[in-house]
Amino acid sequence: MPIAPDAAPLDHIIELANGIIDECPSCAGTASEIVMWANEIREHRPSREELTALVDATCPGPPADQRTLLIDGLRAFVRFAET
Repeated sequence: MPIAPDAAPLDHIIELANGIIDECPSCAGTASEIVMWANEIREHRPSREELTALVDATCPGPPADQRTLLIDGLRAFVRFAET
């Protein structure tokens, strides 16, 4: 599965997931979800409010400093994934 070295991280994720779909039928469902998720990120960059809601829904009760780090980390990941 050769991947272009200058491709954006999302392109790498999509290409790898498509390779998994082709080579591992039992993993195809999960790999398809990864492709859909990567395409959604590409189409819609979540706002800080959306990421905050995600953190609050999935990680209830962390200390304020950890909550802030989680949100900021997700924002950085989304920005990185677009480049």
